[in-house]
Amino acid sequence: MDIYIASFAGLLSSLLLTIVYLADRYEREPIELIQDFFLSGLLFQLVLILAVNALGGAGPWSGAWLLVTVGCAAIYLPYQLRKQAEMDERFDGIVYSVAFLGGATCVIHLQNLPGVVAASQYRDALASGAAPDLRDLLILITSPGLSAELGHGCVVILAAVFVGAVIGAFQLGGRTLLQTVVVSVVTGGAVLGIDLATGGSWTIRVAAFGVVLAFKRRSVFKDRPQPLERDVLVLAVKTVLVVFGAALLATVLLQTIAEEPLAPGSLGDGAHAGHAGGPDLTP
Repeated sequence: MDIYIASFAGLLSSLLLTIVYLADRYEREPIELIQDFFLSGLLFQLVLILAVNALGGAGPWSGAWLLVTVGCAAIYLPYQLRKQAEMDERFDGIVYSVAFLGGATCVIHLQNLPGVVAASQYRDALASGAAPDLRDLLILITSPGLSAELGHGCVVILAAVFVGAVIGAFQLGGRTLLQTVVVSVVTGGAVLGIDLATGGSWTIRVAAFGVVLAFKRRSVFKDRPQPLERDVLVLAVKTVLVVFGAALLATVLLQTIAEEPLAPGSLGDGAHAGHAGGPDLTP
């Protein structure tokens, strides 16, 4: 099942990075730098989840935990982007913010999807040794649990759009780093809070799309279209390989921590043995 989940998360992330790269029509950012921000976000979220699990376990990464992810990213990104010479237009803030939180979202899906699949009535289709066909996968993808999980990822990316818009506007507008950080955190938290409170407000999603269009239409490089790149296919293949490799590695790390065995003879072993169908010694 893990290979299907890693492949699904990798596919979503590859699609997201493709959209981000193609949306940046004028003076495109270096694809290697976008990959770096994606991997940084993936590593950031992986460390965050492993740290919380080590302290007692977070379970599904949703609700308030999404606020933690967006809040930490909104604090980190202004510092990191202030060092980037490539930040020469406001839309660049959206590009790098979406790439960073896209990596974080990939790990969030890897954390949450095993539980979603296990709770689904179609979980046997992805059981070990099963050979699911396209119909099984389509039914699972359209299930309510998976739709809700995709919604969690969507709202994180929406928050990334608004946070990136603030960073781009404030940094190029000459605002201080502290002002940029504070407004980014407040904006990200407000977008995420409103969307979660309303159960997925289409108003927020339409507004995010409008922000993207407005920022790119007012690009200072609008009269200088990006020339066609002969090696765009090579760049795409390299990016997909990077994304899928990172997703598989993160899956292995998460599963290793989740399946760490208890010490022999511990009280936990006895409790698990009883639940697993061992003899009931209760008088």
